[in-house]
Amino acid sequence: MLASLLFLLFCLSDWLLLRVLPHLQVSFAPSFGMPLAASLAVRSMAFAALTGAFWLARMRGKPATGARRGRPALGLFLFINLGFSAVQVDAYVVEPLLVETTELALEFDQLEPDRPPVRIVQIADLHIARAGPREAQVVQKANALRPDLIALTGDYLNLSYFRDPVAAEDFRSLVAQLEAPYGIYAVRGTVEPVTEIMAWLVEDTDIVWLEQETVTVDVRGQSITLVGVACSHNQNLDIQRLRQTLDEMPSSDMTVLLFHSPDLILEASELGVDLFLAGHTHGGQIRLPIIGAVVTHSIYGSRYASGLFQEGDTTMYVSRGLGFEGSWLPRARFLCRPEIVSLDLTAP
Repeated sequence: MLASLLFLLFCLSDWLLLRVLPHLQVSFAPSFGMPLAASLAVRSMAFAALTGAFWLARMRGKPATGARRGRPALGLFLFINLGFSAVQVDAYVVEPLLVETTELALEFDQLEPDRPPVRIVQIADLHIARAGPREAQVVQKANALRPDLIALTGDYLNLSYFRDPVAAEDFRSLVAQLEAPYGIYAVRGTVEPVTEIMAWLVEDTDIVWLEQETVTVDVRGQSITLVGVACSHNQNLDIQRLRQTLDEMPSSDMTVLLFHSPDLILEASELGVDLFLAGHTHGGQIRLPIIGAVVTHSIYGSRYASGLFQEGDTTMYVSRGLGFEGSWLPRARFLCRPEIVSLDLTAP
């Protein structure tokens, strides 16, 4: 009876936690049936294990002895459920608001040695549903870095809100607060499946939207060519887009590829891209100790889950991003805090 009561209380706490998230301005899922079902499944497995242990102990001894033998199982049941509650609070409430800044200095032979570094701040996978404390941190932290350029690498609205006018206006408001004297550049990601959606999203902003295009920017005497390619998740099409976009570029240019996913890394290396900025993986969003990222939605699995990579002469950074996947998936981050990336590019 005690275990049954505790089981119901834990299930109620899961429901309350998911219900309160919009009021905390952490996440705004239109429904939380699947995350709640997943929580109930974990609770149910723990309850079933406790019940089995209790009845096994009861069958092996007298009723009183069985009850005493069942007490360690009840203690383990409490430990597991309290631990699971703590993990959920961390994943749903704490980590999503702990926006980290990753700062790196990278050297490239194509840059002039007597010029100051070029600072690019990458913002990936905003997945805005409604602006809240996380988005306010993004603006504050990005501007504090004093970037020369800002690179937006796709997925600006949450999948559940990708046609929502309020979410779009919150995105435009965020972009309007960003400060980058040499411009803000963006490419389409997964949540911007067609050009019409992207055009609507960036209207009345200062974003330079690159659609299979290049633009060369002179930053205090350093020449940087940004290459923007839209992501379709059709590998053959995306490779073709990349090849066509790079086809007429001089090989001497310092090239920075903006592409939503890391899935073009081998082709980018083959084609001589110097720096590749990607996102999409969310770093796994939910990571497990030792195992790391469980799901990345990349054709390479967890190989390029997040961080800095080198393939041939191509350097790639895969950002953990800032938001969550949409639809029925949980709005949670575990052992995978949201991230803003600052890269100082300089000559050796």
